[in-house]
Amino acid sequence: MSAKNKPFVELGIKKFFDGDYVSSIHILVPQFESTLRRMFAAAGYATTSIKKSTAQHEETFNEFLNRDDIKEALGERIHKLIQMVMVDQMGINLRNKVAHGLIAFEQCTKGLNLLVIYLFLLLTNYSVVKEENNASE
Repeated sequence: MSAKNKPFVELGIKKFFDGDYVSSIHILVPQFESTLRRMFAAAGYATTSIKKSTAQHEETFNEFLNRDDIKEALGERIHKLIQMVMVDQMGINLRNKVAHGLIAFEQCTKGLNLLVIYLFLLLTNYSVVKEENNASE
């Protein structure tokens, strides 16, 4: 985990154990996105794209997760779980609900927080290394 994410994740987990599920979810959800992006960026994966104006922008989390290289690196089951929890409108769509202030107070439960913490724990199983294509092949 990046040193930039670590203090935030620690605070989010502390808030969880303090029973402050609203604060915990509002800290951990954006930090999960950031942690995942930084994990892939550190392995050499692009997390940005060039838009029409030739300016470089962060890809949306949904665009990032929909990339074939990200799907392959995460594996089908974990990728689908992250997608359903964080960005899929047919799923929980937690990233968008938190980021846009659409989550209801009653939804900030212990169980939902545990699901986000579980996603963080899943990331500890990965050591992402980008496979480079051999130019001579």
